[in-house]
Amino acid sequence: MWFQNAMGRDKIRFMFGGDFDIKNIELGSITLERFSDLKINFFHKGLPQNHPEKWDGKGYNALSFIITFGDMVELKLSGSKVGFFCSPKISSMSDFSEIIVNENDLELYCRSKFLAIESIEPYIDERWG
Repeated sequence: MWFQNAMGRDKIRFMFGGDFDIKNIELGSITLERFSDLKINFFHKGLPQNHPEKWDGKGYNALSFIITFGDMVELKLSGSKVGFFCSPKISSMSDFSEIIVNENDLELYCRSKFLAIESIEPYIDERWG
């Protein structure tokens, strides 16, 4: 699992039973923050089959989730835009984490000391009615 050593991994275990697929998700934004943190916001079309009951009947059709690669060791970023669907390769090991995105005119590689799952929130995305 891509989140096996991430801080906040229990959010995925409790919300989705430990399974959260990150294939074909929209890359919404990339920001550099604090001292050496890379924050990435993804949008997930639809809700996972296994999700919190309290979300039912509210019309949610998408998820916003934010992850942070903290205390970066290496960053390579080349390209001109975000706002496209991709299948990032994310690893979270006990001593480092990394992400690779190489799609749609964007190349991103980041290696950091840790990965944190900041938030996972359902919302209504009008594009996907």
